[in-house]
Amino acid sequence: MVKFGSRDNRPRLVLLSSISTSIVLVILFLFGAISTNALREEVAYTQVDMAAGSIFVFVITMIISLSLWPKVMDWLEKKDKNKVISK
Repeated sequence: MVKFGSRDNRPRLVLLSSISTSIVLVILFLFGAISTNALREEVAYTQVDMAAGSIFVFVITMIISLSLWPKVMDWLEKKDKNKVISK
């Protein structure tokens, strides 16, 4: 059921998954920072803080997701192969 294509395509898929994960988390970070600024009477974060925080979140999540996505894909493929074998 879970097919990620050939082994040659795996690095591209891992990179795209990592980028998309990082972008989603950066959007969540920005939403939190902007909503915090909107709810308080005074400005909690400046635009520089939010830009630097976004870059930091993007870099950290890229590092983490580039190491996690290959393991997740291997686990899903192994799980799928075990289902096929047990049938």
